[in-house]
Amino acid sequence: MPSASSRLNRLVDLAKETSSDKRRELLREVTDVFLDNAHDCSDAEKSYFGEIINKVATGMDAAVRKHLAARLSSNPNAPHALIRGFAMDEAEIAREVLSKSPVLQDEDLISIAETGNQEKIGALAQRPAIPEIVSEAIVQHGDDAAVSQLVANSGAKVSRGTFRKVMERAETSAILQAPLVSRQDLPADMVNELFTFVKAELREQVQKRMEAIPLEELERALQEAEREVASELRQLRAADRKATVYVGEMFQQRKLNEGLLIQLVKSGKTAELIHAFARLAEVDVRTIKRLFNARNIEGIAIICRSLRFERGTFSTIAVSVLPNSGATNRNIHEVLDLYDQVTSETAQRVMRFWRVRREVTDQVAQA
Repeated sequence: MPSASSRLNRLVDLAKETSSDKRRELLREVTDVFLDNAHDCSDAEKSYFGEIINKVATGMDAAVRKHLAARLSSNPNAPHALIRGFAMDEAEIAREVLSKSPVLQDEDLISIAETGNQEKIGALAQRPAIPEIVSEAIVQHGDDAAVSQLVANSGAKVSRGTFRKVMERAETSAILQAPLVSRQDLPADMVNELFTFVKAELREQVQKRMEAIPLEELERALQEAEREVASELRQLRAADRKATVYVGEMFQQRKLNEGLLIQLVKSGKTAELIHAFARLAEVDVRTIKRLFNARNIEGIAIICRSLRFERGTFSTIAVSVLPNSGATNRNIHEVLDLYDQVTSETAQRVMRFWRVRREVTDQVAQA
């Protein structure tokens, strides 16, 4: 191994050269010196090395900067300013630093997310450990692909509020659904909500998770759900108010029953059907809308089973929800098979979650 003095002399000689090959060699040598001694360097010395490396690297082609960034990406002693500079470089150079470097601070990561560069945000989402505040920034500024990577990352901590934002996006974005279903720290009430809108192939997995949730966790989740629902109830649109009035009149006239649901299906009055179905099931309107929008026949079967509806009533509602009256996806026998497969125990367990929202609705209305 060369002595310190001979190594220093070589660096001085290389610094006098101006060719690109010699500059690359100088950069490699300076980086080697730093890495060999980084654990013994003070913060001031690390900063000084960072300035030297950055100065030598400036003006070099992207391939050189990418190689250097990758080499320093996992080193906990790398100079902060240098690593932050790589993070701000083009995405191809920044990727490994963003996904690995322990040197980057929360504010660095948030500022990167705020740029809106989706390649970089996707790299952030792959970090081995992500605090809640950074996860929030990724969800706020990232596209669905980046957010999907975040949710699939078990090292990412996600707050309840951030999970809520992802849930809202997942209603219309299939790419987010599978990672959410697999997310073990998703609040229990949100696991239940997933059942209302995820793709059919994921519902069985959601149902198994729901059945495995401990009772004490259910109680905590229900309390959280109550607080959230209370803040949502003041946002009914004009069409919802009109449907609410109609359903109220039908209730007063003792006409709110299975027959009315069938009549509303046949007349194409979807808003009134949703509100009437919600009133009969003692479930909030938003949950029923989700079931209908997601064409979630299993969820509709659970409600109909809990209300002891006739199979014909269920099939009429279910077929109306399917595209092209169900002709392209499921025939009437398959729909009825779903109804028969729902057990009373499953129906009551799921309905308990959904009815919490309705209970809170009533409490707020009476306040």
